[in-house]
Amino acid sequence: MKLKPPGWSWKFAVNTVGMLTTLMITMIFLITKFSQVWMVFIFLPTVMYIFHKIHKHYLITADELRIDIHTEKPKAKGSTIIVPVAGITRVVMHSLSYAKSMTDHVVAVYVGFNDEDIKLMEKKWAEWDPGVRLIVHRSSYRNVIRPLVKFVDTVEWKQSENDHVTILIPQFIPRHWWENILHNQTSIMLRAYFINRKDVVITTVPYHFQQ
Repeated sequence: MKLKPPGWSWKFAVNTVGMLTTLMITMIFLITKFSQVWMVFIFLPTVMYIFHKIHKHYLITADELRIDIHTEKPKAKGSTIIVPVAGITRVVMHSLSYAKSMTDHVVAVYVGFNDEDIKLMEKKWAEWDPGVRLIVHRSSYRNVIRPLVKFVDTVEWKQSENDHVTILIPQFIPRHWWENILHNQTSIMLRAYFINRKDVVITTVPYHFQQ
């Protein structure tokens, strides 16, 4: 009707008759068979609503990810890497080596549950001397997450303007998949908590057991 190409009027008339015929048949069907097709009135609006929300999600995501290629450029920042450690192991050594290969700003964090464990860890760390500073926190409730979160918040508050803050979690890969159930539970909890933090990068460094 806007463009009005040649022969548009008779095509419009044919489509109008078809539309009215379909409408009449549909109304008759709904009136006579309503008790059998009433669920369609619930199903179709629900599906349409879901499709609408999915489409809206894609639009919002696209707007959030879109950049102005003329004004927005990558910004060079430093890096501060926090490595949670539970002891001195080959897995920890592997993770610290990887962290030190990326930046000199590497700090290890140990959460102890009593004074004896903390003193023993500090003594072993000093003897090992990996070239990485060890920060020790005490947790009276055997909670690793809370002291680590407080420490990360402090580092982020001090360093976020100049550095990217990365939590690098040591993780070893057992020989058999089912052995994962017995290990790495703390790393899973840490990833689950920090994955939604906007300004903190969370990653793992896998150490594979030799076959």
